[in-house]
Amino acid sequence: VSSAYSLYDYQIAWELGGEYAYNNLNERARKRGIRLASDMVPNHTGIYSKWTIEHPEYFIQSTYPPFPNYRFSGPDLSDDPSVQIRVEDGYWSRSDAAVIFQRIDNHSGVVRYIYHGNDGTNMPWNDTAQLNMIRAEVREAVIQKIFEVARKFSIIRFDAAMTLTKRHFSRLWFPQPGKGGDIPSRADYAMTQQEFDQLFPEEFWREVVDRINTEIPDTLLLAEAFWLMEGYFVRSLGMHRVYNSAFMHMLMKEENAKYRDLISNTLEFEPEILKRYVNFMSNPDEETAIKQFGTDDKYFGVCILMVTLPGLPMFAHGQIEGYHEKYGMEYQRAYYHEAPNQWLVNRHIREIFPLMKKRYLFSQVTNFWLFDFYDSHGNLNENIFAFSNSERGERALILFNNKYQNASGNIFRSSPKLIFSDGKKELQTKTLGQALGVNPTLQHYYIYREHISNLEYLKSGSEIAFDGFRVELDAFKYLVYLDFRDVYDSEGEYEKLARKLHGNGVPSIPKALAEMKLEPVHSAFEKIFDEETIQKFIEEIVLGGKEISNGCCQVLTKKYNRLTKAIINHFVLGKDSKDNINAFSNLINEVKEKSSLINSNLSFKPDSIHRNNYHPYVLSTESDYKENSTLLLLYIVISNLKNLFDGNCELNPDNFIEKMILSTPIKNILKRLGKGKNEVEKEILLLSILLEFGGQSDFIFEDEKNISEKVKMENLDFKIESPIQQLLELESVKLFLGVNQYEGVAYYNKESFDELLSWLFSFQMISGKSAEADFVTEMKRKLNRYLELERFSYESNFVLERLVEKIILL
Repeated sequence: VSSAYSLYDYQIAWELGGEYAYNNLNERARKRGIRLASDMVPNHTGIYSKWTIEHPEYFIQSTYPPFPNYRFSGPDLSDDPSVQIRVEDGYWSRSDAAVIFQRIDNHSGVVRYIYHGNDGTNMPWNDTAQLNMIRAEVREAVIQKIFEVARKFSIIRFDAAMTLTKRHFSRLWFPQPGKGGDIPSRADYAMTQQEFDQLFPEEFWREVVDRINTEIPDTLLLAEAFWLMEGYFVRSLGMHRVYNSAFMHMLMKEENAKYRDLISNTLEFEPEILKRYVNFMSNPDEETAIKQFGTDDKYFGVCILMVTLPGLPMFAHGQIEGYHEKYGMEYQRAYYHEAPNQWLVNRHIREIFPLMKKRYLFSQVTNFWLFDFYDSHGNLNENIFAFSNSERGERALILFNNKYQNASGNIFRSSPKLIFSDGKKELQTKTLGQALGVNPTLQHYYIYREHISNLEYLKSGSEIAFDGFRVELDAFKYLVYLDFRDVYDSEGEYEKLARKLHGNGVPSIPKALAEMKLEPVHSAFEKIFDEETIQKFIEEIVLGGKEISNGCCQVLTKKYNRLTKAIINHFVLGKDSKDNINAFSNLINEVKEKSSLINSNLSFKPDSIHRNNYHPYVLSTESDYKENSTLLLLYIVISNLKNLFDGNCELNPDNFIEKMILSTPIKNILKRLGKGKNEVEKEILLLSILLEFGGQSDFIFEDEKNISEKVKMENLDFKIESPIQQLLELESVKLFLGVNQYEGVAYYNKESFDELLSWLFSFQMISGKSAEADFVTEMKRKLNRYLELERFSYESNFVLERLVEKIILL
């Protein structure tokens, strides 16, 4: 089919649904704040078009073929019975690309040879007819068509706009005498500059822009302009936006010095031009972005530049999805069956889209500064793009290494930029500190976030002001620093933290500062869980008998005492911890007694009836008792600490874990057990559930009668009908169980449910109040309930709703 650039008329194609489909799409888009854009082809029409039929005089033409060997014996391509249209025979044999096609008027017999569109760089566009812009009525007709398009679309992209500038239209179609011309046969139509100016007195695009600005001012005009005319279109013709093809070509070829020169020269000459550029990595005339830039760091580094440089970023068809097929403007449909590359889409969502939402920060040039990157030897590295911008109090610093080699160095001073100051123009440079507006005193520190890693950094204002930024960038890596905010270091705490971090990033500077202050507390906490103490806890408390010495309890109590003192000193609690320490010591002894009872009365023997009794008891030689014993001790320590904060306004039993940032030492303790990141997070989640629900675990393994009696005796506010159902409704429990939806059904992870159930059973065994004589009987009775719940889980096929139904029926 003919290409999208050889139109019959500017109407919505019926294949796309016609006017109804356009109105439907436009209405839905506007509701979402989206404006529709349309391409506009002012240079030519299709060879069969409304104007070639009704206004053949609009086109550049001849009354005879410019070359005697041209033949037109092929099929008639006109759907109108009044006109015949034929392309030259060489098109069909693929032996030539003629500069004209034949038009015959069947009523008058008049034969015209109309020129194909042509930019003189390659070959004629054989599906187009070239408009003759030296005719005033043609220029007016094209402008009226532009108005028609503008009434439907508030953004218009003009194809090959540079071909309609006076300079190039003259060069291509009416060359000056003796110049020869860039299109074969057009030397016959030579015209002096004076003659040309009389027929074409004003730049076409200047008239278009002025009239659009007056009559339809909300329209954004975007010109495809190559041949180094980008600046002219913006500066002299007033075009709102212009294609910046140098961005794609130079960065793809890694001509980094050339592109930095383009930016720096524009800043020196007229900075406002930068914000008029449309930067892109592909368009319908080019290879796809994936083929040019790949799918890894180079692609995303250039994409980062595209969305953070002043101007307008433009994504090509299929770019985000990672399509490889070049956009075929002459195709009715894609040849390749391509599915979106979800990994690529997700990386756009993480790295690119959040920056698109901050275009207000990047699009303007007033506060834009380009910086030189010098290595440690003082050499300028032009492969590094480094620039800053700011708007509405927000500041940003971007760096990208567009080369397959590592780089390290420093940015300090900007390239010159033309500034209006006191009514006159002057070139200025700024230091990085000045560009970011930092306070250079030693007491001012700046916290900022790196967008890709999402880590926060800390640097003093004086360091930024007098030393700049020193960075290391691997091949094709990039850094995007955002969210700069200053803090005043009145007590030297930020200075101490900056020395400790030594330039490294952390998830949160405020949290890192709080952790630094809490180091005595965290250190005392972690010492309770050192290798030797944990081993003693296992041997003497978890697996030991009554005859085992009580040394571990004394060691733990001593270490716990140090922890409580550190907490009281840090938070200035002003209270005696003696009762809390005694409660901790009693709790350790209670665990020891219960473990001894379990080990002596439910001892493991091969093939014995007691084999299953060890299955739910996680603190045994049948399971990872070191890991589980550590988790048990964490529970004992933290649950006992809760009582230390009763009556405290700032730190109460509900927030003390968060205020003390206990997650940090807990993570360190679990990592020493060989846990990975995901395992650590899951163990912390389990611990939080046990701390919230562990005290009620006894209810889960009781029948309704016993639960009811306990609730009445202890005056508890508790739903007696199904305590396990209450547990399963907690969001934290659902997260631990890995509850996920599939086709509308909520499933949970079997192993996670078994682990949680086993822990809760272990807690109720350890905390049981029965006398020794009744202990085995009570444990066996509750074990039946445990096994019943385990069976329910299996029978429910691990569907959460079915499990809950079975529990309710029970």
